[in-house]
Amino acid sequence: MPSIGRLSMIVLLVIAMTAGEVVAQAAPPRGEGTTLLLTGAAEIEVANDEAVAQFYLEQQDVDLQRAQSMVNQRVAEAVAQLKRADPSALVETAGYSSYPIYQPGTQRKLVGWRIRQSISLRTTDLAALPRAVASAQQQLALGGVDFRLSRSARERVEGELIERAIANVNSKIAAAARALNVPAEKVRLEELNFGVLPPPVMPMASQARAQMMAGATAVEEPRFDAGRSLQQLTVTAKARLPAP
Repeated sequence: MPSIGRLSMIVLLVIAMTAGEVVAQAAPPRGEGTTLLLTGAAEIEVANDEAVAQFYLEQQDVDLQRAQSMVNQRVAEAVAQLKRADPSALVETAGYSSYPIYQPGTQRKLVGWRIRQSISLRTTDLAALPRAVASAQQQLALGGVDFRLSRSARERVEGELIERAIANVNSKIAAAARALNVPAEKVRLEELNFGVLPPPVMPMASQARAQMMAGATAVEEPRFDAGRSLQQLTVTAKARLPAP
């Protein structure tokens, strides 16, 4: 039978061995490799295929009802002219407003009314745009023409931008792996985040402005250049390289 002193030594040895095992099990694991955070980008310049023309009509008269009637009639005629000139266009009326006109001075005597209504035309038939604008200018003033990409064109471009941006960031990941002597097949892509860059500030490709024209006056067709739009996309990738 072992003595008390020898038994105590055995117990202490068991405790020490058990503590050593616990420490070994709780040791933190080795690192899982190197994390890469890289950004890729792509941009495509595309010809604009849609135009939005803004028109307006203002009439002034001492009688409110007469002024409104004049605006209503001329706007209806102009809308009909726009639809005949470009049957595929979307023509919308908006922004109908009435303003009282007062005589200058302290009396604020009401001397008339000013009526204004806005009309917009959106079309992808750019060849018909000059004819449509000239026809409307016989009744309306042209506020401006903006050119842009249609929704279908933007969707086509977005798909190509995604492919180009991913290809760009993939090439950067491959270059980083080569620099670190890691085989490309061992790289694991963990995350992708897309972001759209704000468009650069550029002068408008074309903008037209005109003064009010008499209803019976013929208007020469304007000339437009639709220009191009720069579409951009960025992608941030998180990739992991295995530990050596």
